[in-house]
Amino acid sequence: MTDAVSNFLGFELPGTSDRSLARRDALAEALKGDLTPTSLVSFSSAGVVAVIGPLASALETVEALDPIPSCVIVASDGGEAGATDSRMIGGQKVPVVFGRPIAVDGFLGKFTLTIARGSEEIDLAKSMGIGNGYLDVVLDLSREPILNREVLPAGYFAPQGDNEALVAACESLGDLRGQFEKPRYVLYNSDICAHGARGVVGCRRCLDVCPADALSSIGERISVETHLCQGMGSCASACPTGALSYAYPNRTDQLNRLRRAIASFREHAETAVDVVFFGGETGVHDMTRAIAALPESILPWKLEELGSAGPELWLSCLAYGARSVTLVSSADTAMSVSSEVTREIKETSAILSGLGWPDSALAVVDADEPLMERANSLQSLEDQAATMRVATYAGMEEKRTVLRASIDHLVSQAKEPPAEISLPKGSPMGEVQVDSAKCTLCMGCVAVCPAGALLDNKERPCLSFIEWNCVQCGLCENTCPEDAIRLSARLLTDTNARMARRVLNEEEPFKCLDCGKPFTTQSMISRMEEKLSSHRMFQGEGIRKLKLCENCRVKEMFKE
Repeated sequence: MTDAVSNFLGFELPGTSDRSLARRDALAEALKGDLTPTSLVSFSSAGVVAVIGPLASALETVEALDPIPSCVIVASDGGEAGATDSRMIGGQKVPVVFGRPIAVDGFLGKFTLTIARGSEEIDLAKSMGIGNGYLDVVLDLSREPILNREVLPAGYFAPQGDNEALVAACESLGDLRGQFEKPRYVLYNSDICAHGARGVVGCRRCLDVCPADALSSIGERISVETHLCQGMGSCASACPTGALSYAYPNRTDQLNRLRRAIASFREHAETAVDVVFFGGETGVHDMTRAIAALPESILPWKLEELGSAGPELWLSCLAYGARSVTLVSSADTAMSVSSEVTREIKETSAILSGLGWPDSALAVVDADEPLMERANSLQSLEDQAATMRVATYAGMEEKRTVLRASIDHLVSQAKEPPAEISLPKGSPMGEVQVDSAKCTLCMGCVAVCPAGALLDNKERPCLSFIEWNCVQCGLCENTCPEDAIRLSARLLTDTNARMARRVLNEEEPFKCLDCGKPFTTQSMISRMEEKLSSHRMFQGEGIRKLKLCENCRVKEMFKE
C-alpha cells in the first residue's frame, strides 16, 4: 500500500511516528479500489514539423535537430513574401517558404498554418500538398508567438528566446510521431448548460477561465475541443450547474476517497486534519521539497490540476471532518486558473464565515514559504471539526446535490446560523427579485431558465421561484423585456426555505371580451394599450382587438 500512496502523491511520505504512519494508512485506505474509467482522446502524427521564425534562426535550429521525417521552414525574413526555396540540411532537402505567418490552429497531428502571400491567405500544408493536408508539429521561434495562450496545444512549441525551452522542445520533436492517447478530462451535459437560450447569452464562466481555449460558444451551447483540453479543470469548477464535469477522477470517486482518508486520519492520528490540495508536475515537485518540514496534521492530496477541485469538494472536506482546506498554487498554475480559484474561495469563504468558521479555514497559497507559513498558522487554529458530527454522505456526481449536502451538514452543525448569508456578486446561488409593477407575467424568464428555478402555473398567471435551483446565470435578467428582474447572490441557511416554491408575482387572468376565455393578464393588456395607443390600427374600436383571445381575434378580422 505504501507504493500506492507514493505513486499517488509522487513522493514518499516522511516520518515513522504513530501519526505519520496513521497518515500513510489513511491515504492507503482512500486509494483502495479502481477509479471509474473515462474515454480516451487520440492523436495521430506523421512527424511533419513546421519551423517558424527568422531564416537564420530556423536554419540553425533545424541543423541541430535529430533526423525527422519531414520538415518545412516558414521564414519571416530573408526572401520575398510568397517565394519558395530549399536547403540541404543533414542530407535532407528542406523546403523554405518565405512569408508572414498570420494564424495557427489545431493540435498535434492536425495543425493548419496560414501565411500571408500578397493580398491572399494561404493554407501552407494544403498548398504544398503535405501529408494529409495538415502539419503535425509546430516549432515557433518568433519572439511573439502566433498562438498566445496560457496553455499551448499539444505539439506546439514556443520557446520565446528561452534557450532551455528551445532545447527541451527540440528533444521532444523526434518523439512526436505515431499514435498517442490521453484521457478525456471533461464531460459536457448540454441539457443543463446555462450559457444561452433563445438567442440570449447567459453564463460565460467556463469560457472566461479556460487557459487552453478548448471551449467555444456555438449559439446557446458550449463546444469542447477535447484535443485542446489539457485537464486544467477550472471550467468544471466554475460551471454553476455541473454541465461541465471533471471526468478522471470523477466527482463521485474523488469524494469517496477524500471521505475515507479524512475519516481514517481522524480515527487513528488523534490530531486535526488539514487537507492540502496540490496539482501538476511543478506542484508535485514543490510538495516533495516541502513535505518533510510540514506538520503531521497535513494530509496532502494530489489533483490532476489545481483547478479540478471546486467548492463542493472543499466544503465536503470540512463536512467530513477536516479542520482546514489549503490549495497550493505553483509556478506553472495558469493565471486564469489561479484567478478562478481565488474567486471561488472568496465566495465559499463567505458561506463559511457566515456559519462561524474562521477566515483561515480555507485558503490558497503559493508554494514554498507561504505554504510553510500557512502550515504553521494552522497549528493554532481551533479544530472546529473536533466538536461536530462529521458527514458520512457518499460521493455523488451531480454538483449541485453535493454542494447542497455539504452546506446542509455544515449549517446543521453551526451554533447560531443566520437566516441568510450575503454572497459576492456572481456567486452561483441566490434569489431572483421581480418588480411586480413592471412584470407582465409574459413568462419569457421561465422559457430561458436552464435550472428550473423559475416556474409558471398552467392554471393561472403566476410566476414562482425555487431559490436553490437558481445559479444566478443572468438569462432571466437579460431576457426580461420589461427590465423587471434583478439578481441577488445569497444563501438561505434553512434548507426548506431554499427548496420551497414561492410566488414572485401573480395576477387574475384577463378574460376575452367576447368568449370569456382567460388568455393573458391585465398588466399585459395595459402595457400593450400603452405601446400601441398611437398606432393607426388601434385607434377607436381598434384597441378592442387587443382584448380578444386568438380565436375571437380571427373571427373579428373576418367580420371586417
